[in-house]
Amino acid sequence: MDNGNGGFSVCIIASMFDIGVDELDVDQTLDRAAASRARIAADEAESLLLALHYTDLNATVAPPPGGEIVPGVERLRVYGGEGCPPIAEFCAQEFGWRLGMSHGAAAAYLGEALALRHRFPKILAQVLAGNAEAWRARSIARTCLSLSLAAAGIVDAKIHAIINTVTPSRLKVFVKAAKMQADPAKAQADADLYARQRGVWLGQSNDHGTKSVIARTATGDAIRFDAAVDELAEIMAQEGEPGSHQQLRAKAVGLLADPAVALELREHGRRKARKNATPDAAAHHSNDDGEYGEYGEGGSGGESDAYGTDRDDGEGGECGECGEGDSGGEGDAYGTESDSAVDVPLDQLLAGLKARNPNRTRAPHPFYVRISQEALASGDGVAWVEGIGPLLVSQLKELIGHEAVVLKPVIDLREHRSADDYVVPQRIREWVKLRYPTPMEPWSTGETTFSTDLDHVVPYDKNGPPGQTSTRNLLPVTRTPHRAKTHGGLRNALLPDGSVEWTTPRGARYLVDDNGTRYLGQVNLTTGELTPPPRHRGAAPADMNTSKTAGKAAVGMSGKKAGKNCPSRTGLGAGELPDDIA
Repeated sequence: MDNGNGGFSVCIIASMFDIGVDELDVDQTLDRAAASRARIAADEAESLLLALHYTDLNATVAPPPGGEIVPGVERLRVYGGEGCPPIAEFCAQEFGWRLGMSHGAAAAYLGEALALRHRFPKILAQVLAGNAEAWRARSIARTCLSLSLAAAGIVDAKIHAIINTVTPSRLKVFVKAAKMQADPAKAQADADLYARQRGVWLGQSNDHGTKSVIARTATGDAIRFDAAVDELAEIMAQEGEPGSHQQLRAKAVGLLADPAVALELREHGRRKARKNATPDAAAHHSNDDGEYGEYGEGGSGGESDAYGTDRDDGEGGECGECGEGDSGGEGDAYGTESDSAVDVPLDQLLAGLKARNPNRTRAPHPFYVRISQEALASGDGVAWVEGIGPLLVSQLKELIGHEAVVLKPVIDLREHRSADDYVVPQRIREWVKLRYPTPMEPWSTGETTFSTDLDHVVPYDKNGPPGQTSTRNLLPVTRTPHRAKTHGGLRNALLPDGSVEWTTPRGARYLVDDNGTRYLGQVNLTTGELTPPPRHRGAAPADMNTSKTAGKAAVGMSGKKAGKNCPSRTGLGAGELPDDIA
């Protein structure tokens, strides 16, 4: 069975067992594995040479028709850093798609190959001599992209002899040191830039309803946040919440998303600690230095706590105009809490805290959830959440947060929408975003957002019929392929089932659908005849490249059949036409 990419088939995997692997002893197995690794290294070195030759073949850009330079036309770009020759911008797209890469990944690969030849010749020589693996060399070129040509030469001289003799982690350290020695001023500038690159991000991957949060912030803020998370985790542990300390810290992060409840839970924990404390313990938690426990917070000296609020133990937790506590310190930010309330279970406590402040606000966040009627009714099954991926239906409650849920009408993707204007209305943009979660171009790696380019497959004609801006004629694509379609001879066609055929200027054809990308072969741009890709060491299955869309008329250039050599010119479907799209 073929993998759909014109590559190896399962029969090749089976044929591997015909070489007598089962008969090898330990030493022979090790020798064979090492030889296999060496062949891979040789193939990677050959790929670098082919990439370099490809860039040499694309060192110029043909002048635009009529000689008129308009925004968005193809231009020469330097991808590998100072000292590398420029190459035709759109050539990376053709190279990458043929190798199963996105345009960005291909541009980076070609740039790294050029950098090795023009900036790190000694390292490249090690790769071509079989003394170093290509991926290690490329990582050095990538790491040193911002260095000057002279500084890159210093790194080349210092690193080439050890590139394959140390582990990747140690190599990374040596490269970092060599960069600092080669250009101290640049190293200092990079350090300053890194300090300015602060922010908070969500990780891209999602594992069974668990997602990573990555924060880069000031050291002091990080320490105070860590202390706040730790304190809430300890309070939950004292209330009998199950889980390890780290699991409770993760739950504490969720509580911090509701600052009012987090603040009240912290005050509850402190009141309970004071109630249960012995005189010696009470003295420890409220001493003459104004420190509170081990965090140095909120003692009689009025120190600022982890939440940035000034508190005194003798005061009743004032919070603006929300109310005042009594002098005994038993008041909270949203009313008073009796001694008996201190001992309620944690789930009841949190419910009560939320109920006492029904008007508290949380930042709204929309979730687009795809779920079948059967799964919704039964509570079992899988739902798809935009930006997260598949979740069990039972995990939706944890995701949404149990409360303040505003249900919006279901967007039925079977109902198409259209507009008469060139500009895409929000209701149509939302439909396209939900129908196509990723840009519909070969090997796309991103997600469709509200700012993704929308391509009018059949170009918008201001003198044409109404309804041209339609969900039947719009596709999300990233900027470079969009420009290549407008100015570089790239073509696409939208098939009746929603899949898309792309044909590059050199006739390579790809099918993009909900299952990914498949290389269909080469098209004769004159006759439209499609030649399937060659088979590799295995018989092609009978149904190879006979997709259900083959032979069907497609929405494409001038409404012609897919595969004809039709000129194209598209619109963006955005609020304004960017400068680099004509």
